[in-house]
Amino acid sequence: MGHEEAARSIHRTGLNCSNSVDKAFADVNDAAGNPPAPRSIAGKCGALLTAQKVLRDLGIDREDELERAFEAELGYVTCRDLKRNRRDCNDCVGIATRLADELIAAEG
Repeated sequence: MGHEEAARSIHRTGLNCSNSVDKAFADVNDAAGNPPAPRSIAGKCGALLTAQKVLRDLGIDREDELERAFEAELGYVTCRDLKRNRRDCNDCVGIATRLADELIAAEG
């Protein structure tokens, strides 16, 4: 099972967005287990914040690129705007995870 599929599956069990992304990357991220609090930074989506944290933890300096790609796909980065525009949280979890995975793979 890939990271995106794992994150979506974990989220469906009832864990929040942030914890779902964090747990999905536990196999590659030794710093897993301490995700940022959802919406703790400027109201941003917890899945996005945690995907950015995963990149930081792995020494990949492409957080801004991840945020731009997330916004390009979903139209927004804040939880409030995503929900107001009926963006599904499980999709946010999956997309943030997939985008982080793509950036990790690009780093080789």
